[in-house]
Amino acid sequence: MSANNINSISEFLLHAGTEYRIFDMGRRLTLLDSQSFLDIESGSAYAPYPRQQHAWFGIVFWNKQSSTQHYIWFVKLPLDEQGLVIAASRNHFLDIIVDALGQSIADDAEKAQSLPDNPYSFVPAQSLLAQFNAMVKSTLKVSLNEDAQKVEAYLKAPQLVDWQEISMHSVADFTQVLNDHTNSEAVINAFYANHTLYADVFLNTFMEMCENVSLPPSLESFCIENVVSDNGVSISILRALSAPHYDEKINACLTSLLRDGASERLDILSVIAARHFEQMDNALLSIFLENAARVDNKEGHDGALFSGFFSDLVQIPKLRRQVLTLLRSPDRSDTLAEAFNQLFAQARQ
Repeated sequence: MSANNINSISEFLLHAGTEYRIFDMGRRLTLLDSQSFLDIESGSAYAPYPRQQHAWFGIVFWNKQSSTQHYIWFVKLPLDEQGLVIAASRNHFLDIIVDALGQSIADDAEKAQSLPDNPYSFVPAQSLLAQFNAMVKSTLKVSLNEDAQKVEAYLKAPQLVDWQEISMHSVADFTQVLNDHTNSEAVINAFYANHTLYADVFLNTFMEMCENVSLPPSLESFCIENVVSDNGVSISILRALSAPHYDEKINACLTSLLRDGASERLDILSVIAARHFEQMDNALLSIFLENAARVDNKEGHDGALFSGFFSDLVQIPKLRRQVLTLLRSPDRSDTLAEAFNQLFAQARQ
């Protein structure tokens, strides 16, 4: 197999005789159909969930004829200013894998699993890796971790189960099938009744593992009611509220949160930018950037923090026009006007 004959990662995987699934691992962990991935990697479609000027993918592949073993590549591809994959970088990655593997991907397990060091591979954080593995198993109908049963048992009776015996991967497996669980209503009712009895570490882990699944309505309501408490804002619950579509209740929750001066914190803004861009109508986007400007001033970042959030949000295809419209809006607040003026001044330097 020659790099000259291969024009895309998708084509390489097909020519190598594999079946594969592609998962977007940017702002939201989600399964991509093969055509969407081909369009994204070929630069004919925007990366929907860009992060840090890259598109992030988990590629799972296998060859039924030679092995039942599944292999995984974690690949990040740089994006241009418009949010399209840079063709030269994608081609460079192709050169690396073709040179390293040739046609052996179908029959050489060691080579298939281990690529040479390259600037396009990445190692996911443990939290994301646990959620990814759970989603892969659910997608491919692979048996979930048996210890996931301990999660349900602990949720129902925290006094009787040692939470320290429950792994992050078990929690991820359980949340991945929570909506399909035959006893899901009973589990959620137990959660409401017992949540004050759960260990903080478990509760935070459970919420974090929910950030890439659609919450049952009652659990979403719980999160909205409890994201702010006497102890302040719960970052894990804020992450759990991430939704793949606009949700009026979540939008209202975030708006209320951002209007509270106590929420002017970098960690809160970072989670909202990373996980809640789907909720950003014009009003919420404006409030968010105003908060970013105030935090920037308060912490003495000299415009760098505001510029970072602006650059991050403007690369999201769904938000690009909104962000640029707000940039030029005559109705923007004085806080935003000053922040944008500083942004322009830095760009001219």
